[in-house]
Amino acid sequence: MDPITLAGITAVALNEGVRFLYDQAGEVLRNFRERRAATTSLPAELFEGAPGELVADPERVAALEPELRLLRRDLGEYAQGVDPVDPRDAEVLALVDGLRRTLEAVYGTPIVFRGESRPEDGSRIRGGVEVKEVRGYVAGIRARTAASGDLTGSVRADSVEEGGRAVGVDLGGDSG
Repeated sequence: MDPITLAGITAVALNEGVRFLYDQAGEVLRNFRERRAATTSLPAELFEGAPGELVADPERVAALEPELRLLRRDLGEYAQGVDPVDPRDAEVLALVDGLRRTLEAVYGTPIVFRGESRPEDGSRIRGGVEVKEVRGYVAGIRARTAASGDLTGSVRADSVEEGGRAVGVDLGGDSG
């Protein structure tokens, strides 16, 4: 992840964007709890592309619920206007980028701020495995290296036997 791409956005746009992302995370969580589909549209004045309605994937919400809650909590003071988002504060930008990327995974589409110089080089890799039982080793994604990009790997298993390993993303590992 490279939150530095957010540093080029005006403070006003960044603060408004944080409020929007924070609110969306809340809507996604509320709708998930109530077993309703979470939908949204990205405001054209804040974000590039992704026209039309975005629909949250309930399975991704279930998998990412803890991250959504944590990131939303950590950005609460900024989203509610208590503290302004400083485009030079790398820690806050990392939180904003984390929430944005988590929502990207939930909605299945990139969320790019207007004016952001975020390269879309196609380096998004998704992998998943669903099995009943893991007796040995299984990975959603397994690679020797990854220079950069967005990797999301998941494993769903009914059970993992003693000594078995289920790994979402394995970089550089020699298991298996």
